[in-house]
Amino acid sequence: MIEGEALGVHVFVVTGGEHRAAALAFVRALWVQCGARLGITEPVPGVGVGMEPRGGWAAHTRGLLAVRSATGPGVRQAVLRRDHDVLCLSVMLAPDAAENLRWAELDAQWSGVVRAAGPGAAAPNSGTLGEARLYLARLVDPDARPTAEPTGALVATVRSRAPGAPDRVPDGVVTPQGFAVWELSPTADTRIVRRWVTVAGHERDPELTAWAWTDRNLNLPPLAKYLLHAAKLRYELRVWRAAEDIATLRAATDATIKAVLERTAVPAGPSRHTEIIRASHALVALQARERGLVDRSTLSREMARTVDIAAANLVLFAGDESLGGPFADDRALAGWLVQRLDDEAAYMESAVRRCEQVGSLADQLVQRSRQRRQETVNLGLTGAIGAIVMSLGAIQALQYTVPLPGPVKPAVITALGALALLASLVVLRVVAPERRWSLVLVRLGAGAVGAALAWIVVAAFGGRGAAAGTTWTGTAVGAALGVLVSFGSFGRDRGY
Repeated sequence: MIEGEALGVHVFVVTGGEHRAAALAFVRALWVQCGARLGITEPVPGVGVGMEPRGGWAAHTRGLLAVRSATGPGVRQAVLRRDHDVLCLSVMLAPDAAENLRWAELDAQWSGVVRAAGPGAAAPNSGTLGEARLYLARLVDPDARPTAEPTGALVATVRSRAPGAPDRVPDGVVTPQGFAVWELSPTADTRIVRRWVTVAGHERDPELTAWAWTDRNLNLPPLAKYLLHAAKLRYELRVWRAAEDIATLRAATDATIKAVLERTAVPAGPSRHTEIIRASHALVALQARERGLVDRSTLSREMARTVDIAAANLVLFAGDESLGGPFADDRALAGWLVQRLDDEAAYMESAVRRCEQVGSLADQLVQRSRQRRQETVNLGLTGAIGAIVMSLGAIQALQYTVPLPGPVKPAVITALGALALLASLVVLRVVAPERRWSLVLVRLGAGAVGAALAWIVVAAFGGRGAAAGTTWTGTAVGAALGVLVSFGSFGRDRGY
């Protein structure tokens, strides 16, 4: 029924981003193993490139990079190309008829190369877009034409010959070029390795080679370009599914927004200011965290654009936008993913707007609450300082002499200065209640007032005869009491 069984392989990896190093290492290992395990160690004259990539493995040179071949009958070649941002390693195993090798043996040879190269495509961070294994053959009968009839003899032959073929071969299609095509891969949308069977007419080997393997200029053939964009599509799907679930992100956003709204609706009270600050901080943290709202929305839009471009290229390189079989499966996946990404971006942008509006409301309430508290404190401090100033002015105007002992006077002056300092620090705490340093300064000011008051007491009772040690001990105790009192009056969670 068929003859000339061959295996063509296209491996696509990224050449940029965080997985670039792993991708280059994998392709380089495959390139080495093609020589070690498949005997592909000889240069190909007349192609303009050598057996190693021109410019080196890290270069961004586009087009044909390297070619190598094996000696002996049949065709065993490896070609390295770069197409825009993708590096493609293509391998052809087309043995001579006398070797009597079929798809199963060729597939086993290539699987040995992949295993020897390392985890490769199986690794989650390998940078591998995809791998396509093409099982190629031609019909024995010169007068026959390939057909994809589900009950035909050709389908039965494919099922018996292709490695890993399911009991029921999925629906195939005949391409505009006249080739019968089936995909035997698992049905998972995120599949990395794809297995395609392509059968041509008896005299169509040159056309099949130019479509699936290479043309005379060693360019990337149309089917490889199609499979490249299909690999990009499924790679984006894997990235999208590995990202944080949008439902989880939206639920966290809704919960935070609800908390902010509930706290802003609480009647004015001593704890309202602190509650609003906490809620606004939680909202900002949600927006700014990795893969948060803005980041996820932008990524969704970029990913949707990438998938949209890939979908357009699928139609371009398939040659017919109505092809069935695996071509229809890729088109359906592209349409579904574009729609999902557009919906996701719209939902995320809506959540971003809600966060911005609620956050703006919370900021306004925080500023108003802070301003009211500052005005209240300022009013109280103005009254207290005004009373002190008025008393001192009256004393001076009436020429009243305060009957203070000499040793007490410096302590009283120090206490008045410490009170003025504490008053300014309290205002600073009201202005910046969420800052740890403002609370530390208030406690230091309270300690200074406590030390000054203790000095007054020691000086009043000890007079000039008070020992220096007694004075220092008393002021230290007073400072400690002042700090302890501040813990009760200026607690960290009181919102001052």
